[in-house]
Amino acid sequence: MQSERPKEIYADPEARRILQFLLRNITVVISPQALPTDEVTYPQLQSVLGEHATEADAILTHMAAAGVLVETLADKVPACPECNSKQISTRYLCSQCYAVDINRSFLFEHLKCGKVASDDTFRKGSEYICPKCQTVLHNFGVEFRAIGAWYKCNRCNNSFNATIQSHFCRPKHHQFTPDRARLIPIYEYKINTRILNEIRNQVLVYGDLISFLEDCGLNVIAPHTLTGKSESRTFDLAISSKGRWGAQRTIVMDIINLDSAIGADYVREFATKVRDSRPSVSYLVAIPRLTDEAREASRNLKMTVVEAASMKEAMSSIRDLPVIKELIT
Repeated sequence: MQSERPKEIYADPEARRILQFLLRNITVVISPQALPTDEVTYPQLQSVLGEHATEADAILTHMAAAGVLVETLADKVPACPECNSKQISTRYLCSQCYAVDINRSFLFEHLKCGKVASDDTFRKGSEYICPKCQTVLHNFGVEFRAIGAWYKCNRCNNSFNATIQSHFCRPKHHQFTPDRARLIPIYEYKINTRILNEIRNQVLVYGDLISFLEDCGLNVIAPHTLTGKSESRTFDLAISSKGRWGAQRTIVMDIINLDSAIGADYVREFATKVRDSRPSVSYLVAIPRLTDEAREASRNLKMTVVEAASMKEAMSSIRDLPVIKELIT
C-alpha cells in the first residue's frame, strides 16, 4: 500500500539517521533533557546527529507530524510570561516585605515537657538540650522531633512559618508569581510500531543502497536538489563524478519501494523532475516492479527504469548499469 507520509521524511538525512537508530533499538524512547541554558536536548541523539544535535527538537517534531514517530508528553517546564525563557529560578520570599534575605530554621518539640523552639535553641555545641527542662536529648524521633520549618526575615524581622514563592527570569530579570508562569510542554518520542514495515522498507532502501554505492567508491549525496527551470527538484540520491573531458557529471536516482506494482504516475512525476532539472543521467529504481501502464509510460517518456523484486536485486542491477560500471572500474 502506498505511504501517505511525505516522501521527504524518509529522504531527509537527519530523519533517516534517527530512524536507523530506532530500527536497531525498537524499544528505545528518545527522552528530553531541559538544561539550565534554556535548551531542550535529546542526549541519546548526540552521537546520531553529530553537529545537527542542536536541531533535534525541530527534527523530532517534524517526524512526529509526519507520523513516523509517536509523540508523548514528558514534562511541562515553567517559562517567563514576558520573554518565554525557561532560564528561571524559584525564590523564597518574606511573607511581609517580600525580601529574599530570610533564614530558615526547624522547630523542635521535646515530647516529654512539650517545649517547642527553634533547632538552634535546642543545640548546645554537639548536644541537644531542652531549653526548658535542661534534659539532654539523645534519640531524635523518640525524645524530640521536628514539627516544621520557621523563617525569619533579616530585613523586617518578621517571623513566619510559610514563605511566598516567586519565579525570577535570569536573562531579563523579570519576577513573577507561579500563577503567571507559562507551562511549556516537552515531549519524548518513540518509533511508530504500527507502520514498522513501511519504515523498514523506506529507510533501509536508502541506507543499504547508499552504503553499497559508497562502498563502490562513489561520491553519493542523499538527498540532492537540482535547480530546475521552473523550481528546485529533489532526488533521492545523486552520484557526482567527472566526465570524460573533466566536466562535472551528475547521476540522479529516485527509489520507489511499495508493497504492490508501481503505477504510471510515479514515472510521469520522475520524468517531469528530470526534464525540468536536466541531470546528466537519471534512473528510476522501481521495487518490486512497474505496472504494464507504467512500463509503457517509461518507454514513451524515454525514462530508464531499474525494476527489481528486492533491494538486493536492485543493487546488483544498478552495479551493472554501464555508467556505474564505468565509474567503478
